[in-house]
Amino acid sequence: MSLRKFLTLITLCAAVFLSRTASAQKSSYGVTDQENQHRSMAINIVKAINAAEANYKKNHGTYATWTTLVSAGDFTPSGTKWSSEEFPTVAHAMYGQGPEIVPGWKLRLNLSKDGAAYDLVLEDLQDPKCGYAIFSDDRGRVRQGRAVECGELAKGAQ
Repeated sequence: MSLRKFLTLITLCAAVFLSRTASAQKSSYGVTDQENQHRSMAINIVKAINAAEANYKKNHGTYATWTTLVSAGDFTPSGTKWSSEEFPTVAHAMYGQGPEIVPGWKLRLNLSKDGAAYDLVLEDLQDPKCGYAIFSDDRGRVRQGRAVECGELAKGAQ
């Protein structure tokens, strides 16, 4: 390969890298990559809680409190078995008794009186103005939202 072709190739690669880096800073929906990762982690924590709850109900006939899930070893200071390795920040997060179950996220997990149903809210403590939160229940559907005063929710976290 000639020196000219080599330099052209290097320049092209650098241009592609810089354009991807610049576009990765902020998505087309106005959410930064850091915010998107933060929200994605919370969504996947809720999915892990839902999986742990489904397993607990299968084995015990009722859903569990957060304290029970922690005591059973489903969520520990070294992580959880209910997240795939595709999400290492969730799988290896340092879970605590609560209500701030991981740094920056506050859990409210409510069981019905007979333990046959639950709902949960995982609230972003870094967003006191808009109160961004993830919601779910025993049906397993995961939702996200924030205070109506803050306008439409930016898309991007999965």
